[in-house]
Amino acid sequence: MTKIVAISDPHLGQNGVDGLGQYSLLSTRVPQNLVRQFIKSVTAFASGEPITLLVVGDFLDLSLTYAEDALADLSALLGAFVDMTPIEEIIAVIGNHDHHLWSLHSEDKRILVPLREGRVPTHGASSRRKAAYQVTPPEGAPFGLLQPLVDQIFGSGAPRITIAYPSYQRALAGSDALLYVTHGHLFGGLYTEVSSLLENKLAGLPFAQVAATVNQPLIEFIYWLLGETGEGIGADGLVEAIYTDVQKGTISRVRGLVSRLVAQLLPHGVLWRVLGRWERKIVVDAVMAELGKVLFAPSTPANASADRFADLETTRAGLRAWLGSIGWPTQQPTIVLYGHTHVWDDYAIPDAAVHSHNLSTWLVEPNHPPPRTGFLAIDGADARWVDVTPIGAVTS
Repeated sequence: MTKIVAISDPHLGQNGVDGLGQYSLLSTRVPQNLVRQFIKSVTAFASGEPITLLVVGDFLDLSLTYAEDALADLSALLGAFVDMTPIEEIIAVIGNHDHHLWSLHSEDKRILVPLREGRVPTHGASSRRKAAYQVTPPEGAPFGLLQPLVDQIFGSGAPRITIAYPSYQRALAGSDALLYVTHGHLFGGLYTEVSSLLENKLAGLPFAQVAATVNQPLIEFIYWLLGETGEGIGADGLVEAIYTDVQKGTISRVRGLVSRLVAQLLPHGVLWRVLGRWERKIVVDAVMAELGKVLFAPSTPANASADRFADLETTRAGLRAWLGSIGWPTQQPTIVLYGHTHVWDDYAIPDAAVHSHNLSTWLVEPNHPPPRTGFLAIDGADARWVDVTPIGAVTS
């Protein structure tokens, strides 16, 4: 029976450079890293048995770091496990910061592999199945792009590496409980709003696939912009900049853009005896008010996005709404794992057989409290949190 070690948001590649001051506590390039303590705790939990290492999104940070640095961190972290704890499988559930891995995997599987084999890419008669945003099966899919790297690190008997998006599911050994895993960025904020807005355009697809479909171009566009404008903003930073600008009132550049658009659409107004400029102002104010409803949680500070920095109950409500949207049977005993907000939470949904865990983060961020670092140790249907040495204690 394989034990599961679940973590979220390592953000490998972050080492405090470029003036950001952020660093991953699982990066061996960071002097105050907790790699040794992490592996020591995992080894104690494993007790000689093989483990499954389950990463609940943002394994790598491809928005604020170079891909080469993130992959170098990954190689070093996995290398630290060699001869310490046997790993049977590595499961990477994709988050918003490493979403490009999913795009690369999809394009490789869908287009590049057939071309290298001299075949014309095809996915059968269904036109829907030809889209790049296909989701993985519930059990994930072999991660062919990273498997050679894992093989090189571990040598013979290397663990298999699995990719999953937007979710991963498995039965828990020795019980009737299920494990459901998704990163959490699709619970709220911009991603959920856009998914809901376009849901009717993708009628017939499961809601989880709708979210994956809609957010594929959205996330890729954000990271394309980052690549064009230089590093140092990040997906959250870009969205937060938009959020902040909308709150600037009459000097908002977004408001100016909306004003120009409305002036083009309503050059003379349409209401009798109402001056065009007044009517346009009413329309702009209404549009900006609706934007405010979409973008901001009630307790969101002026410089923070509604999904990453939502209050605890807003995040929990997003989780409940997501499970309802995908039709998850709430009376099925389920352990739900997610991350994204970087805030630890242990929450049993009322009147349901669902127990959720937000696994916090390993990313230290300026002006934020030290993260609660650790992992969820799952042995059959038993799940318990294992704290790892906090910041400032003994380091490797």
